[in-house]
Amino acid sequence: MKTNSEIEAMAKAAGEVTAAAFAGQAAGLGLLLAEMQALAQMMPGSTAPLPERDQAEIEADFDNMPV
Repeated sequence: MKTNSEIEAMAKAAGEVTAAAFAGQAAGLGLLLAEMQALAQMMPGSTAPLPERDQAEIEADFDNMPV
């Protein structure tokens, strides 16, 4: 049977591993965000909103979709 100190040590180690895993994921997601923002600046695109007529045509296409 394990003593409380052994169980506490295992729990502490598990907590440290979990914290390290979360930190690694946060670093990876931060890098991905930076890459996506850089690509968004390089890709051509329109930032102006669509005219309401175009929006109505697009919406009409979606309204005719079967359920």
